[in-house]
This record gives sequence, structure tokens and C-alpha cells, in this order.
Amino acid sequence: MRSFRFRLSSLKVRNFFVVVFILLFVKLSLNKFYFEQPIEESTEESIEESTQEPHIDPIYFNLVIDPAPLCKTPKRLSYDTLLEQNDRYVKLRHQQKNKSLNETLQKTKSFAGPVDVQPVGNQYFFAMNLYNNQELIPHILQELLRLFEYLGPQNIYFSLYENGSTDSSKYILSMFKVTLDRLEIRNTIVVDKKRKPKNAHRIEYLAKARNKALESLETESSNGRTYDKIVFINDVVFCRNDILELLYQSDLQQSDMTCPLDFNSGGVTDKTIRFRDTWIARDLNGKSFKEPLSSIVSHKESLNRFKKNLPFQVQCCWNGAVVLNPKPFYKPNSLRFRRGNKKVNECSASECSLMCNDFWENGFRKIVTVPRVLVPYKLKDFKLLDNYDRRNRIPSPVEEKIKYIDGPEKIECRGLEKPGAIRPDQPIIWVKYTTNGTAVN
Repeated sequence: MRSFRFRLSSLKVRNFFVVVFILLFVKLSLNKFYFEQPIEESTEESIEESTQEPHIDPIYFNLVIDPAPLCKTPKRLSYDTLLEQNDRYVKLRHQQKNKSLNETLQKTKSFAGPVDVQPVGNQYFFAMNLYNNQELIPHILQELLRLFEYLGPQNIYFSLYENGSTDSSKYILSMFKVTLDRLEIRNTIVVDKKRKPKNAHRIEYLAKARNKALESLETESSNGRTYDKIVFINDVVFCRNDILELLYQSDLQQSDMTCPLDFNSGGVTDKTIRFRDTWIARDLNGKSFKEPLSSIVSHKESLNRFKKNLPFQVQCCWNGAVVLNPKPFYKPNSLRFRRGNKKVNECSASECSLMCNDFWENGFRKIVTVPRVLVPYKLKDFKLLDNYDRRNRIPSPVEEKIKYIDGPEKIECRGLEKPGAIRPDQPIIWVKYTTNGTAVN
């Protein structure tokens, strides 16, 4: 009984501090980081004040400009400088009539009024699923805000579906929604109490969760708003320029899917970077990617390009984040994530693998992996990148440009059949993945 009372008391104390933290964060968000509105003593004064442009505290701009701690180590900053040479991402940056926020803040302690921006050509739909990610979320959200500022808040829709978290993820995400609303960034953030049923089929469950993050895409379409890129991000650690590089390559390669490489470390003592998403990624021989980076793909030309840090064509990738051609998600295709079709004896692959196959089936066949972008799932693993050499020169667009070839006739598939299983439990089989050939035009 004493043990139970102690646990109950500890729970109450923890919940008390969580509530205090939330209240302080929301108060700080509304009154300090964003648009500070002075409380007026009379209606007349309030009306007069409302005709003036709102005051924006420079601390807010520091929030969206200053990198997260792991993104401002000396080696990371050096790498970002390399990436940004020759105005590599300038076409992605939103146009603004005023001087940059950095220039403005260097000359004044405060900035009156929002930057006068003009919409750029691309509109971006960002989608995410998160679950028990309280350690990662502050980093992710800070880099997302930097990314949104760069691309232009008016060009962004952010959709996130979280469910079943037992840590503080729900609280932090609820506060982030306050932030986005205050910044007038269109968004849908759903925090759901539903948890994964014990014996649920993993792929069916994950497909439904991913589709929840895409529901706003349909709502936006019915309201006359469509998007030029879908950016789907897993619970990975990234810096702003990592996503900008994927967007840049998506444009350069005119690709339908554009992915980074995700990775794990070898363990506590083994700091070797190992490729992670072997269940999904397939090379142009139809074979699974391998964990050792030295032999990551079996296709010879792809491996040569990988060793030069050049993007290379693949049959399928996801790898923690992906820039998607949105056309297959709109009518008449209206693709969504799914489980393998048992009626036609389809291999029970990952929902992301099946999305690749559905892209191929519907004629969207230009799929690219960008080895210069590496993303892990743990903060400690992200630190390993400081010692991973990516600082060779940035090649010219001509060198980077992929010459697409036809896809493999068949691919390896390892299914997951048993309810409740979390890893593939079937032997590898070779399967066809389209009914209309594998030509890439």
C-alpha cells in the first residue's frame, strides 16, 4: 500500500510540473515569442492601436532563424556553408520586398510588422506521424520553423497525426499548434488517445495512421487548394538544409519520390553508421539495400554514384523522409497507403514499399535517393555525422543529373503476415510489382 501511495504521489507531482510547464510555455509563446498585443484600458485607444501594424519581438525571429543545437556545431555549419554555395537553394526561398530578417534585426532591436512576402510557385504540404517522441520533438519543431520561414509560411500546410503517446509528446504538439496558429501557418495537428490494438496487423495499422496525416490534403483540395510537393517526414533528426536539399533534388531530377538515407549506429561502442531502411529500399537490380555503406546497393552504376555523393535512381525508397509528387494522391488515382491485397496474393510488404509499387503502376517511376542527406532516429546518432565526411565539393547540376533507365522486372519482397508482429516474418520471394512493364519515360 505504501508503494502504491508513493507511486500515486509521484504521478501527481509529475503531472503538476507538466501542467506548469504547459502554462508557462503557452504564456511565453503568446506574449513573448510572437505577436505581443498591449492590453488597452479603453475601447477608443484599442481601436486606434488596432490600425497600427503589430509589434513582433526579435526573440520570435531568433526562434525561426537560429538553428537547433545539433544543427549549429562547427562541422555542421561548415557543411551547410558548402551546401549553400552558388545560391544552391535560392529558387526555393520565398520572395520578400523587405530586407532579410537577419539584416533587419542587426539594425534594430525590434521589428514592426510582418515581412511583405510574395508567394512563390511551389506550395508545400508537410505530413508527419509521431509517437512517444518527446526527446526529438523540440529539435524537429525548431528546424521545421526554420524551414517554413525559408520556404514562406504562406506556402505551407502542416498536417500531423499523433496517437497513443504516453510521454509528453501530446502536450508539446498541442503547444506547437498554438505556435502555428499564431503564425497563421495553415495546419492540422491531431493528438489522439487511441493506441495500437495488441494484435493489430502492423502494416494495416501504420497505413491508417499515415493516411490520417494526409486527410487534410483532400480537405484542402475540396476547398480549391492543391500542392506542388508533399513532404512526408518520419520521426527523424534533420536540419533545415537536409530537407532543402531533397526539395532541390526533386526539382533538378524531376523525380516522383526523393529520399535521403536513414541510418542507425552500430551500438554503444560501435559508432559505425549503418543504413536502416533495408525492408523498403530496393535498387535497380530489385535487391534490398544493405546496411554497410560500402556495399549499400548491388547495382554497379548506382554504387559508383553513391561513392561520389551523387543522387542515384532506385526502384523504391522512403528512408525516413520523402518528397513526393502529389499528382498520384489527387484524382483520378487518389493513392493512399495500404496493406497488401490478399485477394490477389500480393506480398505483404511495408505500406511504403506498396506506395512505391503503386507509383510504378500508375506511371510515376522516377525515384531517387540522395546520399548527401543522412538522417537518424536518435539525437546521439546525429552527432556521428560530425565525423562523417560529406565535405567533398558540390558537383555541377550536369554531374548530378540522373539519366533514368528502366526498372527491374522483379523485386525482392519479404512479407509481414502475423498479427502483432513488428518485423517481416516471411521468407524472401521475387515478385513483379507492375502489370504494365517497367519502362521509365
